[in-house]
Amino acid sequence: MMSKDLSFFIAIRFLRSRKQGFLSFVTALAFSCVALGVAVLIVVTSVMNGFETELRERILKTIPHASIEGIQPIKDWRSIYSKLKKNEDIVGLAPFIESQSLLSYKGEVFGTKIFGILPEYETSVSVVEDFMLQGSFDSLKENSFNIILGLSQSRKLNVGIGDEIALMIPDANATFAGYFPKIKTFTVSGIFRVGSPELDQTNSFINLSDAAKLMSLDQKVHGIRLKFNDLFKATSLSWIALGEAETQTDELLISKDWTNTYGSLFEAIMQERVLVGLLLFLIIVVAAFNIISMLVMMINDKRSQLAILKTIGMSNYEIQKIFVYLGSIISIIGTFIGLILGLLLTYFLSTDYMEALMSFLMRDSYFIDYFPTDVRWFWVFMILFASLITTISVCLYPARLASKIYPSQVLRNE
Repeated sequence: MMSKDLSFFIAIRFLRSRKQGFLSFVTALAFSCVALGVAVLIVVTSVMNGFETELRERILKTIPHASIEGIQPIKDWRSIYSKLKKNEDIVGLAPFIESQSLLSYKGEVFGTKIFGILPEYETSVSVVEDFMLQGSFDSLKENSFNIILGLSQSRKLNVGIGDEIALMIPDANATFAGYFPKIKTFTVSGIFRVGSPELDQTNSFINLSDAAKLMSLDQKVHGIRLKFNDLFKATSLSWIALGEAETQTDELLISKDWTNTYGSLFEAIMQERVLVGLLLFLIIVVAAFNIISMLVMMINDKRSQLAILKTIGMSNYEIQKIFVYLGSIISIIGTFIGLILGLLLTYFLSTDYMEALMSFLMRDSYFIDYFPTDVRWFWVFMILFASLITTISVCLYPARLASKIYPSQVLRNE
């Protein structure tokens, strides 16, 4: 027991020595590299996990998991709806009409994608209504000619609730003079903000019946949106749903799912999280080399003291433990400091100040305009474990080197 305490005591004395000069700088650098590596890994993995969570929980819940669409507008969509309603994997169904359009107000013109929907059906496939800032989907009644805009659209057009804007869509029916857009006045009855520039700037909603009249579709729709009980099975389930839908009509149908639009982005985030983590882990590897350098320099500096310790009876194993203790102390303290620093930085990134700053810097450049953070303690534990194992294991070589000092050779030259 005394020998164990003695090895630890000597390690503390070596570490706290004030006469080390350049060695003190190398020791401080070793502490700093371990702390920096752990902190950066915690921050980056938390942000990448946050992007994944936001994409899955916010963005992917505001868009349909899949859709069954017709090559031509679908005539009898209600029979397809009734058939798909019996599918236990489908938890939501909603007919829709979609078209590119222009919005105009007091000389300002803005391009958007207009969706004709039935509010009572749309809420089963999308949670956009949960992000309404003003108004509600219930305002989209038949023949009301109301429209719900994204916050970015309302700001660029400078419109609010009750303002009347002109909606222009292309007319598929040609006249002797060519093609002319159809123009209809709509009243703004709602404003939403999902938090994704891509959605807030490009999607607008009107009633399905109003859209059908505007596009001369009668009772036809462009397709039916689907929501499944398992988001990640959307591709296979959409093909099954397509087969069921085709049994109800002789029209040509196709299926699309969220992987066509956001699948590559989701996969990129999942892959980048691992790749970036591995690259940043090199910081800890650099810290491990700093620890090796520091211990080797300390061995050379303390050769005479180590020789005396061996002369008075210290075993090679006890000498090795001195430097294992040294490396472990640096590793544990540096990792702990990195943990605290990483959590503080992660918390700072999620504050309102940083959200406002990133919203200004990243607007219109990514699918969300703020830094989402999601601290997953399993990931934090793995980072701490990997850091401790890596930095402590590298102490074995310097410790073995110290145990090979021969007192007779060292003391002869003193």
